[in-house]
Amino acid sequence: MKALLLLAFTFAITIAGGAFAQPLGQQAAQPTLDQLKARNFTVTTLDGKRVSLNKLLESGKPVVLDFWATWCGPCRQEIPHLNEMDKKHGKDGLIVIGLNLENPVEDRQAAQKFVKEFSMAYQNVFAPPQIYQFFNGATTSYRIPQTIVFGADGKLIKRMVGYSPRIGKEALTSAVEQAMRTREVGLR
Repeated sequence: MKALLLLAFTFAITIAGGAFAQPLGQQAAQPTLDQLKARNFTVTTLDGKRVSLNKLLESGKPVVLDFWATWCGPCRQEIPHLNEMDKKHGKDGLIVIGLNLENPVEDRQAAQKFVKEFSMAYQNVFAPPQIYQFFNGATTSYRIPQTIVFGADGKLIKRMVGYSPRIGKEALTSAVEQAMRTREVGLR
């Protein structure tokens, strides 16, 4: 009986781990930063200004995009780690952008308060649903947090859906380190 429970537990952990860090081979689409930039999306800053997402995405730098919302519990768990990655690698060129999926008019004050409360030092903007749909197809429901890591060459390294403090932190750290190595290769 114990062996059966252990086997079931191991299977459940294996399945759950796959939801947090999906290797590229398991993803239906592998968009690049160039494909994202070609769409020329406009985002809204937390103070209400509309800007081109392309202006925030610098060429030749590794990028982390994170879809989030103030009501998302797992987002609250992930944010300290994103702050840590930004602080550790931002000076070396890593770009971290939080893409809030809430209404930029109705939820602006709540998002501003949230960003301040969680000391989110990296860039945060309101993203139109079309950016989420670019990565996820025409869906009517959000699976967040959803974190997408690109190398300095603009190629997708990893897409993570959901967050657990143990599995998510390891997967995000590994993906960001891989992205930073693509920057180093490009400098040679």
